[in-house]
Amino acid sequence: MTLRRRSAQAPSRTRSAKGIPLDSLSPLDRRLLERAVALGRRGWGRVHPNPMVGAVVARDGSVIAEGHHGELGGPHAEARALAELAGEVGATLYTSLEPCRHRGRTPPCTEAIVGAGVARVVYWAADPNPEAGGGGDWLRGRGVRVEGPFGEEGDWAAENPLFHHRVAAAADPEPRPYLALKLAMSVDGKIAPSGGRRVWLTGPEARAEVHRLRAGFGAILVGTRTWQADNPALTARGAVAPLRPPIPVLLDRRGEATPELRALGNRAARAIVVTEPSARAPLGERLRGRAEVVAVPNGPGGLDLSGVLGSLGERGVESVLSEGGGVLGASLLAHGLVDRLYLFVAPAVIGPGGVEAFPSPTSPGGDMVDSLAGWRQRLEPVRFGSDTLIVLDREVSSIPATGAKS
Repeated sequence: MTLRRRSAQAPSRTRSAKGIPLDSLSPLDRRLLERAVALGRRGWGRVHPNPMVGAVVARDGSVIAEGHHGELGGPHAEARALAELAGEVGATLYTSLEPCRHRGRTPPCTEAIVGAGVARVVYWAADPNPEAGGGGDWLRGRGVRVEGPFGEEGDWAAENPLFHHRVAAAADPEPRPYLALKLAMSVDGKIAPSGGRRVWLTGPEARAEVHRLRAGFGAILVGTRTWQADNPALTARGAVAPLRPPIPVLLDRRGEATPELRALGNRAARAIVVTEPSARAPLGERLRGRAEVVAVPNGPGGLDLSGVLGSLGERGVESVLSEGGGVLGASLLAHGLVDRLYLFVAPAVIGPGGVEAFPSPTSPGGDMVDSLAGWRQRLEPVRFGSDTLIVLDREVSSIPATGAKS
């Protein structure tokens, strides 16, 4: 991965802090810091509610140890990397997140750093958690040379979106789950041919990445048209075994779901079916033992989507991946409920008459190009086979810089 010299703003609704400019890093420091960030990504789906963190230890320009936070309750990245040292002192530790200074499931990383005789710490992102943050200053007070944070909060939040959202939600009297919208689309902005005929736009590599993404979310949300047409299982079946399987969530305003749906057969994560109040009782009886039936009021054009997310939040769901379809995605965007977009773009042209990726919620044949205004690309595009994943995050305003070197 590459640390961006300039970035858009944070996907959260908080204002964005800035650190030291990345240009002040030496080429070696930047390369090893990028390595630490890349290592941290290996914790996706396994460490929440903790952040994903990677660490690299180097001496005289050579890497001598590295590690990442790989399991909730397990050693943090810094501790794993430092455990590989054979009594060497005076090294430099590069870490993707400011070392924590609090005792939780594991001891403070700051104490491990001092105990290992680390002479210098270079960290990328400031820790937004008031209970764990401040590790940089703690180390400076013990004679360790500390440099960081670098870049800006928008980039830090893009690497750890669920963690940053969770910290911000703790101060929100009415928090809602973090919501990401995933769409597979052609280069001309369509998700299906005329009539909505089902086709696989993306290849197996992209579909495998979707399963990896699912592993990191608390729930997977689909609209009525999607579960009726595709009957998806909505499970994470990939290289990453989620610490907690995502909960399938089906929108069903008219109460038409049946017990045979594949999403209702997941014993590891009991499904939630959301319907309008008048349909709750008969639907609940029909799906008894197969799903929890939740009622929310109707809104313009369908169920009240804010109410849907609120109900999920009340049940402990902190993050949601919405997988369709286009009308549901457009409605979520129109109501300002989406924090991140995962756009899988296939090298195909569907042409006139195809189903728009972003139709108007009130006019299915319409266009919603304006719905993408105010979104910025924060992470580098990634190729999966012949398909390209583009990630867009919501933009917010920034505030003055706060980074420091010592």
